[in-house]
Amino acid sequence: MMMMFKTYTTNTNPHVGSTKSGFGQGRKNQIMLLNSSSSSLLFGRSATTKASSCALSKSFSDVGNGGSFDRRFLRRRLRRRRKSDSSWFSSNSLASGALVPQKKTNDACDEMKSRANNNNNTNNKYTISRVLRRGENERRKRAALFLRASAGGDEGEENASLSAGEEESAKVVVVPARNYDDDVDDDEEPNFGVKPPELATFHRKTALFAISVGFAVFYGFPKPDVLTSEAWQLLAIFSATICGLVLKPLPVGAWAFGAMTVSLLTKTLTFDQALSSVSNQVVWLILVTAFFARAFVKTGFGDRLALLFVSVAGQSSLRLAYGFQLAEALLSPAMPSTTARAAGVFIPVIKSLDPRTQEFLIGQQLQGTGATSAFLMSGAAQNFLCMQIAIGMGIPFVNPFNEWAVAAFVPAFICMMVTPLIVFIVDPPLLNATPKAPMEAAKKLQAMGPLTEIEKRMCLSLGTTVFLWIFGAPLGIAAVVAAMTGLCLMLISGVLSWDDALEQKGAWDTLIWFAILIGMSQQLNDLGVIEWLSGFVRDFLISWNLVGTSAFVALHLAYFLSHYMFASQSAHVGALYGAFLTMMIAGGVPPKLAAISLAMNTNTFGGLTHYASGQAAVYYGSGKIGLEKLWKQGLYVSCVHAFIWSTVGMAWWSVCGIF
Repeated sequence: MMMMFKTYTTNTNPHVGSTKSGFGQGRKNQIMLLNSSSSSLLFGRSATTKASSCALSKSFSDVGNGGSFDRRFLRRRLRRRRKSDSSWFSSNSLASGALVPQKKTNDACDEMKSRANNNNNTNNKYTISRVLRRGENERRKRAALFLRASAGGDEGEENASLSAGEEESAKVVVVPARNYDDDVDDDEEPNFGVKPPELATFHRKTALFAISVGFAVFYGFPKPDVLTSEAWQLLAIFSATICGLVLKPLPVGAWAFGAMTVSLLTKTLTFDQALSSVSNQVVWLILVTAFFARAFVKTGFGDRLALLFVSVAGQSSLRLAYGFQLAEALLSPAMPSTTARAAGVFIPVIKSLDPRTQEFLIGQQLQGTGATSAFLMSGAAQNFLCMQIAIGMGIPFVNPFNEWAVAAFVPAFICMMVTPLIVFIVDPPLLNATPKAPMEAAKKLQAMGPLTEIEKRMCLSLGTTVFLWIFGAPLGIAAVVAAMTGLCLMLISGVLSWDDALEQKGAWDTLIWFAILIGMSQQLNDLGVIEWLSGFVRDFLISWNLVGTSAFVALHLAYFLSHYMFASQSAHVGALYGAFLTMMIAGGVPPKLAAISLAMNTNTFGGLTHYASGQAAVYYGSGKIGLEKLWKQGLYVSCVHAFIWSTVGMAWWSVCGIF
């Protein structure tokens, strides 16, 4: 509650406080004025008039002498609140400069007001002696208005206002001072209702558990001879980091920042190594495309697109989910970045829909990306990397684009059709059936009229970005550079301001924690930890004499579960794809089958965790889905996709002649 205390000294009446007043010589009196909004706060009652009020004391020991602020009276009243049924007083608009009695409170007050009304003294001046402020601008203006009104008006007007009592909304009460020395501690400061700041949330138990996981890895297992002490320390820190990201004793960004700090304090990583991935293109693509989402919302174009989707397939949340899946499948050849599709198109549209459908649509859209990105080789960046590694190892792919499309068509299409239904059954939306929504959406679209000027500028900027995403690769323009070009056009054309970009806290938070995790993953690979894990898996297969089908299944399972240690699908491919492909071929798996199946497996775990991929970070960063639900959906949808690829996919690949 906003409140303002104002106290005033007066030279008005020579009889007030004198021996003639009936109150006794030298006896103190308090005049109390307070902004009407704070009466119930201090005295625990609401006023019955327009402007209720409560009291702050100002004592006067004599008429001609100024008084001193008496805290004890206020503390007394704070301790004895709700003991009186009558309102103390209220204050009229301070700009009027009038202090008009409201009603009688006791005989002493009545006598005091009568003498003040009968006074014709022209020396009526008021001076502010103390102001306790909250919301300085408004209250300073009101105080200044009061001073000008009281000091600038002529004498007749002031005396008339004091004597006439023409308004009920301004109130004055004069209360005799009392002796509070017996029951008040002078060192105690009054509480004016200001709420003290709260401590930030920190879950100690979950933090200790996450830290104990790191200690268990470091001290509970012997360090392999092939690894350095720094590599083993980093593995322990990374394990504690992942555990903390799941349990969330602190926000994700804060926990990742703390993990990086620990790696620096223990000299596990240098500063350059810890922040090496700040220059990662995927990280900056996530950040820049998040600003596109802001442009969609600000210009209203996101609402227009959302209404268009609803008018076509908005009879239910499930049909809308299928519409989004189809739209992403159609966009994937033109926008090969899953992160760009998520942040630049679908997040703004979903945020414009009914809040009761947003969590369901975000979840299914993230999990459905595993199917839509596998449709074509151009559907995601990791697809190109997989084929490059396979071709570099001598696996004969004559026409990679066509062979990929044929191998992925049937199983990817089934995954795309099954994903929304599975998420709908397991985690249904709060709102499903909306039969009238398409008609209402069509009416709203018509009411919106044609594109506004700011929408046209936004479309031009985003269209330039999409054009560069499609045709920029032959020109050597990376996806992140295309996105940065579009953002600059939005800033120049006035679609976005830099303040709009700075306000996207989720995007900047993602920049921090995602860059830290990618950096740790890269350093694990550079320090030989990933190679040691691959060798451990190879030795395990040899010891159990797993070859052929058993080796195929075991390696796929290990490849899938190892993604919990990676913050990027591309990073996972770069670290493990070649090693696992070599082990599969050595175990008797046909080379083309090994290459295609591992590439498709890479797409299945894109929604496994909130850091599993760039699009996962974007969808989680939208704040529309909880961490626990995202991990749960990521696990069961990924398992369903893996089952489809291992059954329908294997049968289809057999028909296509891949093995």
